[in-house]
Parts: sequence; structure tokens; C-alpha cells
Amino acid sequence: MLDLRSSRARRAAPLALAVYLVVLAGVAFLPPPGAPRPGTVGVVPIDLALGRPDLLGGWEAQRNVLMTVPLGVLLPLVVRWRYEWMLLACVATTLAVETGQLLGSLAVGWAWRAFDVNDLLNNTVGALLGLGLTAAALAWRDRARADEALEQERGTGRSGAGLAPLPARRLVAGGLAAALVVVAVISTLTAERPIPVVDPCARPPAGAATELPEGLRAYAGVDGSLCVTGPDGSTSSVAADAPSGVVSELQREDGSGWQVGVTAPGGGSQTAPEDEAPGAPRQVQGSHLQVWWRPLP
Repeated sequence: MLDLRSSRARRAAPLALAVYLVVLAGVAFLPPPGAPRPGTVGVVPIDLALGRPDLLGGWEAQRNVLMTVPLGVLLPLVVRWRYEWMLLACVATTLAVETGQLLGSLAVGWAWRAFDVNDLLNNTVGALLGLGLTAAALAWRDRARADEALEQERGTGRSGAGLAPLPARRLVAGGLAAALVVVAVISTLTAERPIPVVDPCARPPAGAATELPEGLRAYAGVDGSLCVTGPDGSTSSVAADAPSGVVSELQREDGSGWQVGVTAPGGGSQTAPEDEAPGAPRQVQGSHLQVWWRPLP
């Protein structure tokens, strides 16, 4: 079993922590600011809007969690601070990174990096997870050694004291840290996942196609969206939540073509004029939308 308190581990941990901090600085501050990107000049590089934690909400959130796990793992192996001071050190490190990014943006005059409280929260959660991993490994080692000592003492007839109880300050700090991680995990598990966008024109129809004049056809996708096809093979996708009105155009090479519109329940009667639309909107099987068409003006 790997002994995290061995002389080899004590020699390797500071070097590993130094290498990690260099890599962390590179990830946070490289590449250096160059020419301003479009839309970044004049943008305030600070975001204090705290969203609900979602560790599965995309690579950006996951990256901010994973990038500080090594900090929490290595810090207890390098220093002999109280647990609550290590918690503060992890928070201070992530705060320093975010503050450095903010100051760098202010110095160059454009939003090169931003101070984001959501990044700060995810960084803190990652550091706490790392602290928890090392704490669990050390506690396992201490328990194993205590059990061995107890077995030896039983063999000699002596009674051992066992593991000393944890001090209250550590229980409070550890409890708060565990609560933050639990809140992040529960929030992740209960977060609403975005419904993936389905292109109905790239999949088989969910129902029978509705024939429209001039060779136009419309059919529904699996999520209620529509695909409208022209006689020349051109296609146009219509989202299931599209409002009533014109939603797309199908155009021939000579410039002629059609405007395609839909009527949604409760969306009003925004259809084509009577003299331009060859009939009332038609219901498409598998969708709540009704579709109509008219020649391009």
C-alpha cells in the first residue's frame, strides 16, 4: 500500500505541486493577450451572476472542476497546516487566478479573461474533492495502522487508545466543505438537460408527408418539428416551437420560389393573404403545426 507520509512521498509532493502550479498558471493566463477579439472591447470582464452548479453542464464547467483537484490532493502532502487553513488556501488560490485574469483584462483594455464567480465556485469544488481524496487516503492509512497496533496490543494483553477523535474545528470546516460538494452534486443530478436539436430533414419522417401545391411536401420529425421540401430537392427545417408566420423560404436558381409559413396553436392567425395562399393551412401528421405556402414576392 502506498504510504503518503513516506520520505519518498514527502520529496515528490513539493515538486509535483510546483509543476502543477506552473501548469495551472499556463492554463489560466496563456496565450497572452494580443489584438482585441471582435465584440470584446468595452465589455466589463466580470460576471457576478451565480448560476446553479452543474458539473455535467459542459466541458467548461468540468474543466474548472478538474483543474483544481490536484491542488487539493497535493497540498496536504506538502504542508502540515490545519485543515481549515488548507481549505482557505484552496479558495485563495482560485480567487487569485480569477483576480489575475480580471486585472490582466483591465490592463490591456479589453475582455481577454473574465472574473467569473461560477468558475470560482467550480474551482473550489474541485479543490475540495482533492482534499477529500487525500484525507480519505490518509484516514485509511491511519486506521490500518491503528488496527495493526490494536492487534499487537491485544496479543500482549495491553489496551490501546485507538484513533483520537477529530477536533471540532475540523469537523465544522469539513462539514461545510462536504455540504458545498453535496449541493453541487445534487444540483447537477437535478439540473434540466437541454433537449438536443433534431434536424427533421436529416431523419426519416415521423408520420405521413403532407402534399402541398407546386410539388411542395411537409413532414414532421420525432420532436414535432417540420421539414418542408421543394420539387427541386431543396429543404427547410422548422422548429417545433416556431411562432406563427413566415419561417423560411425555398428559392430556385432563377430566383423564383416560395415562402413557407406555419400556424401554431394560440399563435394568432398570421397566415398568407387570401389572394396569395392557395388554400387554408394544412395540418401535418406528427406535429401540432399547420403549414402554408405562397410564392415569393
